[in-house]
Amino acid sequence: MPGIRSRFAYICAALAVFCFHNGYAQSEGFTSKIYFPGAIGLSIPVKNASGSINNGFMLSTALEYRPSEENHIFYRFNYDAINNHYQQFTAGLPTNVNTGKLSVSLLTIGAGYRRRFKHFRIYGLVQGGVGINNYPILTSTASNITVSQVSSDHLAIKFSIGAEYYLAKHFALTIEPSYFHLPPDDQIVPINTNNLNLSIGFTTTLF
Repeated sequence: MPGIRSRFAYICAALAVFCFHNGYAQSEGFTSKIYFPGAIGLSIPVKNASGSINNGFMLSTALEYRPSEENHIFYRFNYDAINNHYQQFTAGLPTNVNTGKLSVSLLTIGAGYRRRFKHFRIYGLVQGGVGINNYPILTSTASNITVSQVSSDHLAIKFSIGAEYYLAKHFALTIEPSYFHLPPDDQIVPINTNNLNLSIGFTTTLF
């Protein structure tokens, strides 16, 4: 969808300015409010009627701003990389390769709420952004056949819940179930419209 990436970049820039300005207005050090979650996990496609997709590997990194360490709203930018193998069942998909590897890059931004219970914290998070599908496509001429990679952009919606166990003030082990949806548009139907994910990892500040 034309313009999705550029609009998403403007939203990210505006949120970054807000967090930077608000962080320096607080008494606690700004760097202690910026967290860097990282995780690996399993991605399970669901309700993808256009084809059969195997479970895949998920790698997540994020940048999170917490105005307060207590029960409070927080803001997070996520980059999720997901790899699956698929088999096409129906026509109308954005690839003419029946069996191949599908790579998805999710760039999402949003807000959530975190609640503290001694060493544990739980949270919920809603994000929106862009999902970039990368898939193989076959082109042929009289002399050769070429398989190349092409991409398509789609709106993305992501819902997450999570739990954190703190080993230190600014370091925790995490577990996060999540769900993302790529709504089809008038031009291209995504191969993977719905995925359930489960990831484990950590979150920490730089200082």
